[in-house]
Amino acid sequence: MDPVLAKLTSARSFLVFPGDDDHKRERALASGADAVVLDLEDGVAPDAKAHARARLQAFATAPGSPVRLVRVNDPSGAIGAADLVAVARLDDVTVVVPKAGLGTVEVAAGTGRPLVALIEDAAGVRDAYELAVHPAVVALAIGSADLTASLGLVPTGDGTELLFVRSQLVVASVAAGIRPAIDGPCLDVHDPMAVEREARLARGLGLRGKLCIHPGQVAGVHLALAPTYEEVECAHRVVAAWDDILAGGAAVGVVDGMLVDLPVVQRARAVIESSERSEPV
Repeated sequence: MDPVLAKLTSARSFLVFPGDDDHKRERALASGADAVVLDLEDGVAPDAKAHARARLQAFATAPGSPVRLVRVNDPSGAIGAADLVAVARLDDVTVVVPKAGLGTVEVAAGTGRPLVALIEDAAGVRDAYELAVHPAVVALAIGSADLTASLGLVPTGDGTELLFVRSQLVVASVAAGIRPAIDGPCLDVHDPMAVEREARLARGLGLRGKLCIHPGQVAGVHLALAPTYEEVECAHRVVAAWDDILAGGAAVGVVDGMLVDLPVVQRARAVIESSERSEPV
């Protein structure tokens, strides 16, 4: 796999910043986020979009190791078309397609760059699998604010209003064989526990990344998306016992009072692999 795509596949935090703000760009690159997203769309005023677009080269070539992504404007419009021309000149940059649809993804694919389809309306939710299997699409992500507004959802505080959407994107991503879906951002930038709660819920539902809108959210996302110490220890015991179970001629055993068969072992191995990329908590 291409090294950049490999890093994108394992990225947990995706920190978004307005493309016309050089100070926020530097903060984002130094934040410790796995990936940083220069926003040319909603985070930039209409009369500042050309200026933000002119900052793309500086963003793409700035020192630092995070994966670089660019959220363009609607690819079917004139501003988005200009964004795509500019992005196509850059190396190792992934394009985030807003309000992704089958048509706009096809247009954005003309850049030759990998795409993240940002699901922000009912049509995107409905077409999640068709978007995920597009050859250029490497991930699906949730645009929470636009999505809740377009669907008329009311935030519940426990995330249940987006339960169907999260599950839909998880299933579509796995079925298409792309990286796990990316959760939308936590809009509360003052409560450090809020982003952790959201990210833990997302992890339980099968998402393995989260958009961030403030550098202070990055550490909480990494913490919440990592397996706990207890999960890792249990996973090691399951894997260690599996050989003994097979050697005894069985296909099912019991570890710590829990039934263990091949799917349970596969999940345990996935937990161990995840723990090796992050510090268990």
